[in-house]
Amino acid sequence: MLQHRFKYLAVAGLAVTALTVQPAIAQKSKDIMRFGINDPFSSLDSYHVPHEETGLFTRVMYGVLLVYDEHQGKFLPELAKSWKQIDAKTYEFELRDDVYFHSGNKFTSEDVKHTIEYIGNPKVKIRFKRRYSWVKDVEILGPYKLRIVAKQPRATALSSIAYRFRIYDSKIHKGLKTLADQAAYGRVSASSTGPYKLVSLDKKGVVIERFKKYHGSAHRRAPTNRVFGRFIPDKQSQKAELLTGGLDLMRDITADDERLLASNTDLRISSTSSKQIMYITMDAAGRSANKAMTDIRVRQALMKSIDRERLINTFVAGGKSAERPNSVCFKLTVACNPTTKPLGYDPAGAKKLLAEAGYANGLSIKLNAYAPIKNIAVAVAGDLRKVGIKASIEPLPLMVYVKKRGAGKFTAFLGKYPTAAQPDTENLLNFFFGANRDYYKDPLINGAAKKGSTEFDVKKRAAFYTPALDQVNKMSFIYPLTEVPVVFAHTKEVEIKPNLQSSGEIRVGDFFWK
Repeated sequence: MLQHRFKYLAVAGLAVTALTVQPAIAQKSKDIMRFGINDPFSSLDSYHVPHEETGLFTRVMYGVLLVYDEHQGKFLPELAKSWKQIDAKTYEFELRDDVYFHSGNKFTSEDVKHTIEYIGNPKVKIRFKRRYSWVKDVEILGPYKLRIVAKQPRATALSSIAYRFRIYDSKIHKGLKTLADQAAYGRVSASSTGPYKLVSLDKKGVVIERFKKYHGSAHRRAPTNRVFGRFIPDKQSQKAELLTGGLDLMRDITADDERLLASNTDLRISSTSSKQIMYITMDAAGRSANKAMTDIRVRQALMKSIDRERLINTFVAGGKSAERPNSVCFKLTVACNPTTKPLGYDPAGAKKLLAEAGYANGLSIKLNAYAPIKNIAVAVAGDLRKVGIKASIEPLPLMVYVKKRGAGKFTAFLGKYPTAAQPDTENLLNFFFGANRDYYKDPLINGAAKKGSTEFDVKKRAAFYTPALDQVNKMSFIYPLTEVPVVFAHTKEVEIKPNLQSSGEIRVGDFFWK
């Protein structure tokens, strides 16, 4: 199983007097934990805003029928007391009868049926529709008993139910009359059954509060009364707020800040495995205006130009302990078993390939990048420049890059994806090669993904996926650079604890006062 690796760094004496941390204004006594949000969002709804940082909140606000305990390797009950598989397409659930929503409404089978039918509605436009559209019907057998029926056998049905299906308060959601109003549920009227409830979401940030009537599932917790996620996209501004008492912690710090802030005796650095994958995609299908990446030699040259180990150890916070994936999944991702590796560092070979492809004098590309990892994109561009690839960097916030990616605008893109959101190879093949995210159009990969999706035996499913994962490397479609550890800088009054359910995620329910 994956293990969190925490380290606490404090060096006696201050190297820079400007790093002296000002005392927080009685935030611990008020029991309000404050941290910085890197990429602001408009709604706390994992269907309409499937954003890495919204997940920090939605996973403690919304209830699910069952959870998968990655530490024990088994499913556990939450809103469902028990479940059983009736046939290859049908799952029956006995629900708890003692659960209430944040609104005070009682949870019943109707809430499950309404949620699943809403997200499956063809008129409801969401990014990852395929995650939910596999359900054919939800049959209510009683107030606290129901069946979920798939359109065809689906190997990851229970996994999808556990990781993806977050239950709405149907009485409130039905009261929102238009699809536009319903899509705003996560901003104006979010109600579910988790240990935290939404207090406010505005241009300043998001505030959630402990739900006093939480039903008490042991795998989730609310250690602080309130959590305030402040929208501060600029990392230097976040650092200033941390040092002057405006924040209690910040996440995803840079490697430079990890080294700098570790010298402050008033701060601590906590690093944990995340199973976020940082990757570079290349437009092999020729969707973008620049067709250079349709030539495999150019894609191979790009990969050979990157000094992966130097990049990770120098520019990725916590990089020395990060896993180096061999394809678009990690060793402990379910059904992940590639037999090949991505191309290694070979700048001379890169120059030779470029010359063979007709670019002996170099070429120019645009390297789009997710804004919070712009510093990594700059480092990558430095390596590319040494072999003759001139990469101009365009950092983009999530909602902007999602639109550009879907419209086929990316020649090359540096991004990251939280594989722990559903650590199954089926999910990752869908993410990289599904819908308008597919910049490869490879029949072998798409065929393997389809064939594996109906195989319930994990070893057999992995065997179906292996040729697809190897094809990613053979064709140099995607460079799976590294795991991105989540590294926090926080005051010495704060403690970050391992998540009780996930071995690859930290959520706001894992922030404690000492």
